Amino acid sequence: MTITQELVKEKAANDADRPSAEQPPGYDQIDEQAPAIPPLDLSHNAGSSNSTTVTRDQCVVHLKFLASLADLRDSVAGNEGLFGLHEPPLSEFPEHVEEVRARIREKRWAVYTARAVDRYTKWWETCIPSNRPCPRLKDLENQSYDRITEGNHLLSWSKDSLPPLGTNRADVLMVWHAHMLNPRGFLEDCIRSGKMSLWAGGFPWETINYCIDNRTLDYDASDRARVRFNVMTRCAWDNLHDPPEKFIECVTCENMISVPWTQGRISLPIQMAFDKFDGYADKGFNVTCWKCGSTIDHERLRVRKFRSDVVDWLKEQVPMPGTLCNSRGIPESIKNSRTSQPSTFPNRFIKALGDYLLDFTDARQERCMTVSQLRDRLESKLKDRKIIRERASREEGLAFRHMMSHYWNNTGPFALDLVGAVIRQGTFVQKMDHIDWLHSPTVMATMGRLIRKYHVFFHIMASHPQRMAVPTLDVDLAWHTHQLSPKRYFEYSVYHTRLHTSVAKFIDHDDKVDENQLSDGFEWTSKIYRKVTDGEIYSECACWYCEAIRAPDLRSGPFVSSTAAKAREAAATLHDRPDISSDPDKNPHISAHNAVRAETTETVIGVTDPRRIHALKLRQNYEKARRRAEKRNRKLGKKGDPKRRSSSSAADDNMYAVPMVWGVPVVVPYYGPYMCDPCVHPDEPMGTVVAHAGALLRLEAAVAREGHAVEVLEEEEEADVVEEDVEVAETVLYIPCAPLILRL
Repeated sequence: MTITQELVKEKAANDADRPSAEQPPGYDQIDEQAPAIPPLDLSHNAGSSNSTTVTRDQCVVHLKFLASLADLRDSVAGNEGLFGLHEPPLSEFPEHVEEVRARIREKRWAVYTARAVDRYTKWWETCIPSNRPCPRLKDLENQSYDRITEGNHLLSWSKDSLPPLGTNRADVLMVWHAHMLNPRGFLEDCIRSGKMSLWAGGFPWETINYCIDNRTLDYDASDRARVRFNVMTRCAWDNLHDPPEKFIECVTCENMISVPWTQGRISLPIQMAFDKFDGYADKGFNVTCWKCGSTIDHERLRVRKFRSDVVDWLKEQVPMPGTLCNSRGIPESIKNSRTSQPSTFPNRFIKALGDYLLDFTDARQERCMTVSQLRDRLESKLKDRKIIRERASREEGLAFRHMMSHYWNNTGPFALDLVGAVIRQGTFVQKMDHIDWLHSPTVMATMGRLIRKYHVFFHIMASHPQRMAVPTLDVDLAWHTHQLSPKRYFEYSVYHTRLHTSVAKFIDHDDKVDENQLSDGFEWTSKIYRKVTDGEIYSECACWYCEAIRAPDLRSGPFVSSTAAKAREAAATLHDRPDISSDPDKNPHISAHNAVRAETTETVIGVTDPRRIHALKLRQNYEKARRRAEKRNRKLGKKGDPKRRSSSSAADDNMYAVPMVWGVPVVVPYYGPYMCDPCVHPDEPMGTVVAHAGALLRLEAAVAREGHAVEVLEEEEEADVVEEDVEVAETVLYIPCAPLILRL
């Protein structure tokens, strides 16, 4: 019996034994008066790290922590005048006042987050003990390096040692939480800093639960914790009590300069309201050193970070970032120093460049001012046969790009930009706050159900390493909770990937995925989940997007498998289930907090936004599903009950809804729940997309024909004619005939 069969059998048994009052627990079942959070036992984990993941109690306290973060975000964003960011008078932006106010609220949160990351960095460096030195090259050549994830004592926590949670809520702990939700990056940072006891100990659920009040969700650590944090970090306990300026070191003369966290004046258009701001927490940060006259911005600070890492490697033999683990995310010793390993290629390459690279990145010469210039110069050297005798292999090229990823949009000492990581997590925090399972009377049963669902999801990831599995919100809660016990998550991941593919892999949690790729991955995951669970629906949601995702899988031809037939029946009854809400924000559909938007940087005549293409394909899938449901009801003589009509109408309305940002609707073309949070704006382009403008027109025409045909089609065979037209139009999208390039 496979692991999936065991999970399905266990779920069926549990469902059968569950009292009718809990059959099944509603995802949106909330009393008018929210019940008290049940007593939690956090003194033990779920069991063996190879076969178990998380407990229901851990998921509940995670929800409690996320609710505290949601309160903090609202409190900071709504603090009028915070960081000098005042809501403008009606006369200043009469046509955009509400949108400007929403963007100001988000800007306050972004500045607060940047300050929190700065405080977290100091806490990491001063308060977290190192139980081993930073690894050198000789350590990587030692066989014992293979076991660096083993045998580490657990760092224990108490009410007297926890870091701040902001103004009675969340600050440094919030950043630590986001850091851990990037498993490979967090492991690398712990290895480089010698903080493996922190990695082994994980998030201190029991202590956090004790410190957060069940009713107010306020965080209350002890006075000793406050004093300890203040003395060791030289920071105030409260983020807002720290100075409004930050000291940075000049990249040229090393003089200390005081710079504001944010400063500037809001300008039009609204989409570029803060582009002229030039404080440290602003994208356009720029300051001139009063001593030497050098200009300092984020790009020059990133180049300096790279140069510092190069110096550490050349002089102290501290490996470059991204080279401490193999391509599968696992620490691996260099078993034979004469044998080249792809993951260590960047070290050999940087060593070959040596003094040339130090000269090129010397800030006094102003030859390398941006990471893009650095990348271009390094790539040219990769082609120089005087330096690299043979062309770098694909694996070595990936290792080089992985090393460079540590410097894109990342000024801090960590493997990733933690400011962006925290802000992207804000989307997930907001979703959990809206669903509010924490105050559901059946919260424990709901947690048990989503943990079982997560087990199946992880099986899908482990057995399909070349595909991207995308979680629903309920699965993502369990997945996140598991990652917050890094050592257990690592051991579970390595064990199950080796079990399914014979090759061990540390499954990462990518928090930056192009939104269209995310949607495609979600469609694939829904199909595989249906197959391995004998016909269960992956996303138990009746919104237009989930209907559109299910439609092609459940109606993919004249011959339907037994699992598809079961899933089809389950989908048909979704609108009748009392635990399924017509409000898409109350259902656990796709988790898109890691979605990022590929913004256009060039406009080419005749090129169509790829988001529009994807949205049209989803729309035609939804129209198919709706038409078939209407036909099925007509054949059965059903007029449709009011609840079903209401739910369907709500789904149709949501298809054309716009996202809300701080209570203000923000118009985003072709918006869907798989898309990037409108508050998250990537700084860098993501790649290149090829589209054919004529193909889109044909697809639009086919969808329009299908919409008109709904009124007259009475038989399925007639509907297939329209579907063929759509399929032809979709196929044209991929015909390589004079494609136009859209750079993103």
